[in-house]
Amino acid sequence: MSRYSFLLSARWLKYIAMAIVVVIACVFLALWQKDRREQREQEIDTITANYSADPVAIDTVLSSTDSTLATTDEWTQVSLTGQFSDADTVLARNRTVNDRPGFYVVTPFELKDGSTIAVVRGFTAEEDSVPPAPRGEQTVIAHLRPAQDGSEDDNPRGMIKAIDPARIPGMEDSYSHVYAETSAESGDGPAEEGLTALPMPDLDPGNHLSYMLQWFAFGIMIIIAVTISARRERKAAAEAGARGGSDNEFVVIDKAALDAGAKVSQPGSRYGRNRFSSPGVHGQAEAEEDAMLEERFRSK
Repeated sequence: MSRYSFLLSARWLKYIAMAIVVVIACVFLALWQKDRREQREQEIDTITANYSADPVAIDTVLSSTDSTLATTDEWTQVSLTGQFSDADTVLARNRTVNDRPGFYVVTPFELKDGSTIAVVRGFTAEEDSVPPAPRGEQTVIAHLRPAQDGSEDDNPRGMIKAIDPARIPGMEDSYSHVYAETSAESGDGPAEEGLTALPMPDLDPGNHLSYMLQWFAFGIMIIIAVTISARRERKAAAEAGARGGSDNEFVVIDKAALDAGAKVSQPGSRYGRNRFSSPGVHGQAEAEEDAMLEERFRSK
């Protein structure tokens, strides 16, 4: 019979099934972290390539107002010429800059060709202190960003949650799938007075690599733990079998001798491992001891 046949027992089959499920979960989570890491690396590569590149005309990136921004074109710098529609300015709530909660100031910007694009002019922490948009024709350097889905948002008047052109007033003939963000690094001058410029996007790759290695390590540790437990149980079973299969020692007791006061001696006598000895003859020669036992038996 195999030394590991105990693995087919109900108890061990349950342990093995649980270990397999946990190991599969660890592998799945590790691969998920691996995918997250690769996605983050692609995002960083895109930001690095596009953020500080020379600005281009928007029609070289988007062929029409209904075009969708490609992933590789995100953060592309574009030069926009036109006028702000200050009356349609809205505040994008739940935004944070430099650990300060506040709002993005979003204003429709009508281009010279008649189309409109939503432009984030900057950040403000105070709802009631938003400066008016610059008047007249302006040239704005901004980064293209994919529009957010705000179809389910419940927005108070003058505010939005997601930067969705469909939820911003004054955006009839507009770029429906993108918006633009200005920043201090992208323009020819500082941010608008009264607004904080949006910072450069974060380039931190995150902890996806360490999480991936941790999940792989957990899976390997579980396999090692089950293997060690199986080896220990096999060893314990082998030792128990060896003890149970060894030669048993039998002691032959003469009832008459016991009645005469004899007892079992320590092993190693000339009669084998078990013999009778009298309590009062320890230390004498074996011949004398035997003679005394024989005399006592005869006297009975």
